[in-house]
Amino acid sequence: MNAKKLFVLALIILLTLALPLAAAKGKAAPQKSGQSVQIAPQVAAVMDANVALRTNRSDIPLTYLRTLFLTTQQNLNYPVFMFQLKNADLGFAAPAETPDMLKASNYAFIRVYRLENGAAGEIVRQHFIRFDLEEKLPGFQPEAVNYYSIAGDTYPAGTYLLALALCTTDFSKITTHFVEFSLPDFSQLKDQLATTPIFSVSSLQMLPAAETKLSVHKNSFVYNTLLLAPVVSNEFKPSENLDLFYFILGAKPDTATNALSLQITYVFKKDGKEVNKLPTQTVNSYIISQPIDFTFTEVTKNAKGVETERKQKLLEAGDYVLEIQLLDTVSKAKSLQEFKFKIVQ
Repeated sequence: MNAKKLFVLALIILLTLALPLAAAKGKAAPQKSGQSVQIAPQVAAVMDANVALRTNRSDIPLTYLRTLFLTTQQNLNYPVFMFQLKNADLGFAAPAETPDMLKASNYAFIRVYRLENGAAGEIVRQHFIRFDLEEKLPGFQPEAVNYYSIAGDTYPAGTYLLALALCTTDFSKITTHFVEFSLPDFSQLKDQLATTPIFSVSSLQMLPAAETKLSVHKNSFVYNTLLLAPVVSNEFKPSENLDLFYFILGAKPDTATNALSLQITYVFKKDGKEVNKLPTQTVNSYIISQPIDFTFTEVTKNAKGVETERKQKLLEAGDYVLEIQLLDTVSKAKSLQEFKFKIVQ
């Protein structure tokens, strides 16, 4: 059994347990050291002044990328807030005691409002997170851009407004960014399949223990004891491969065996035309960790339909859509999902 399959099996086991920061019915869990349910007054004042119009403040330039989400028990969702920052904007400096090691210390705050008729309503989450980074001075690139993530809480289905703040430790610079996000209620699926957001990962790593408090992670995010590194650009070289990760929701187990039986077919399309179709595969897990390379076999046939040549080729540069055709062989429910990506030279 390969390492990828071991990761999937480990995930299935993890999903039988409650996430460490999740409490029953989606309420906030007690917070550990390094966190506080209070937002610093300097930051809260900026949030309060700007939340009605959702006016962002950019003392520290920040680009919000997207909100991913996975699922947990009790039909709860596990959102992942992803944003991008440049090294030069984070205040890296070399302390006298470690002149070869650059350090940057900032604070991150998140406040999540429930949206009510399009307006920010009650506050359902507040967190304070220390945001400390280290970089070796040799090879440090001030203009390099990295993405960061905050994850660890679970939420019931609904529509929310995230207020994300980043600030220096003296509060002389305060950035705030407001982002609306919606989390679905998968318990309402009737005779249909759905998926969590589909993304490709560059690496998967098992951690020795689950995190017990929210942290900011660089170029990755944590789901219980699994560290995942999504490819945020969705750009790949022909020699690389996709490594898709997603959950299939709405599948029904067989009444006799209590096992799932799902069929997945992947179809590559470019400019609306099919360029490659992988053989249909059957899986018995709703957690999908799927490596797919960009090699395909081109078959040439003569006028009589007889195969004359067979070549192994790589996908050419360009924009592609990977169609993901899903079928639950138990309930006969279907779904068609898409993953868009680009091949670059």
